[in-house]
Amino acid sequence: MFTEKKNSLFEVPTKKGVKTANVASSNPFINSGLKKTAETLSGNGALKYSSSGNDFVNQFSSMSGYRSPRPFGDIAKDMSILAAINLRLTVAFVLFLRIITRVVSLFDGTKTSVVQRGAGLKHESIVRFMWFGIYKKDVFYKNLHLLVSAGSWNDIFYMLQYDLAHNGWNARALDWNFIGKFILAGLENSKTNNLVKKYLPQLKAKSNCKTVNAQADNMIAKWISSLLFGEKESSYNYKKYRLLKTSGTAHEWQKLISKGKMLEINFDSIHGRALSQLVSSKFLTKNGLVTSYENWIASKPIAKFTGYVYELALKTKSDMAKYLSDTINAQFNMLIETARENLSSQGLRPISVLDCSGSMDSPMYIGDGKVGKLKSIQLAMSSAIFFNECLNTRSPFYNTYLSFSNKTEMHKFKGGNFVEKYTLTIRNGWGGTNFESVFDFFVDFKVKNPNVSEDLIPNFIVCFSDGEFNRVRGSVITNVEAGRAKLREVYSTEFAENFGICFIDTPNTFYYERQEPKFETFGNVKNVFYFSGYDLSPLAFLFGVEGQTSLPKTAEEMFEASMNQELMNMIEI
Repeated sequence: MFTEKKNSLFEVPTKKGVKTANVASSNPFINSGLKKTAETLSGNGALKYSSSGNDFVNQFSSMSGYRSPRPFGDIAKDMSILAAINLRLTVAFVLFLRIITRVVSLFDGTKTSVVQRGAGLKHESIVRFMWFGIYKKDVFYKNLHLLVSAGSWNDIFYMLQYDLAHNGWNARALDWNFIGKFILAGLENSKTNNLVKKYLPQLKAKSNCKTVNAQADNMIAKWISSLLFGEKESSYNYKKYRLLKTSGTAHEWQKLISKGKMLEINFDSIHGRALSQLVSSKFLTKNGLVTSYENWIASKPIAKFTGYVYELALKTKSDMAKYLSDTINAQFNMLIETARENLSSQGLRPISVLDCSGSMDSPMYIGDGKVGKLKSIQLAMSSAIFFNECLNTRSPFYNTYLSFSNKTEMHKFKGGNFVEKYTLTIRNGWGGTNFESVFDFFVDFKVKNPNVSEDLIPNFIVCFSDGEFNRVRGSVITNVEAGRAKLREVYSTEFAENFGICFIDTPNTFYYERQEPKFETFGNVKNVFYFSGYDLSPLAFLFGVEGQTSLPKTAEEMFEASMNQELMNMIEI
């Protein structure tokens, strides 16, 4: 079911099978065999692994490939693998995928005590949760409210639309009876009713429903109307439904726009993504709002935004209007303020490392074999600026970073705000992918400065790269193994062995076969970590948040730390 979207709402779906799990074993003989099987090569001939040996880490490291909606069949295969290993952890991962990084509002009106950090991947998370609704109904019933808290009430209507658009009314796969009661409960709850009203689908004339999604929304609206006012279809019931929807108080600014009352708009009431879209369009100019908006945004060091930093980067130009520049900087500051909350310092001294090789100037894969406009180097640079600001004065290496292509160099971010740093800092991809040169850079410094204390040297690198490193020693060892061996020659054993490396994966089209992550290690190897995606705030769990008793030592522990959040601890199985 849900194999592909229907051309008609009355087609019958088909089913696909699922594959079994493949994880590293504690048995050394088995683990060695699995490790050998997982061997692969980078686009430049370096030894890599097609799996980390842990299926949760594999999918955690594939999140950048979940940006574009994947088919249900592909998602179902991934869900079957994880649920067979650990059901609770699978639910936690699905919530993590959905969480929009922020303090989360719960159904009883309370909020989480600290910021909850996640990937903000709407389609991927919702469709994964739908898998519970089909194959693990109890999990679906018990935890649906947590999905809404992690995302929004719109997720419920997205589910229903997806179900109808792929299965039709007569072959619906989800439990609509339960979901109907869930929606009614939300409307009765004074803490949630305005948000439910905001996302209720509109009732339209059939002639205005040209697409399958529009037809599905109309069917959902009529169905909800029948739950509220009786099954009889009548213009009177539909009028009551429309009045109910417009009675909500969420997003009053949209109502003002629809009524043409532009001058009454309170910019403080507009949510982040909408604000970004309005400012980037001709809306302000067409409606004579430029001056009032300029004055408003100039007084706001922080402005609402719950998107990704790369989205701000793609809007950034060196010759943009000042009010647009001010908006981007203020929204970037919002992302930073949220990401910094609850951070603690636990002794790591990280520095960003940017892959500036030629392949990084290629568009990224965003899911289901599709390619977006975003280039790897754009994600890497904007993410590095974000990470740098999260460090701020916590790190002696604030405002500096390393770049590598044929060789590694140190640079400073130029400028005093996000727009300046992104436009003034060189980021063009060129040259080879000599990751070994990063370790050579550290070795060269130590050789030339033998008396400098190791406490003054970075002991952790966060590497933004597509991972297609140059070959080392005939591909018999990985870049990480070779690099750590170099560190041992000039640094103390403690420094070399505990030197941390986190790879932020940015897969792109330069190596056309490259859509899945490749790893430097197999099994639970210490001090090597993997992450991907567009929201870097979960890296906080790698460097420490308040209440975290110890820092992760392996990629598996990093994943588990990311799953150990207040919202996930409310999961019921």
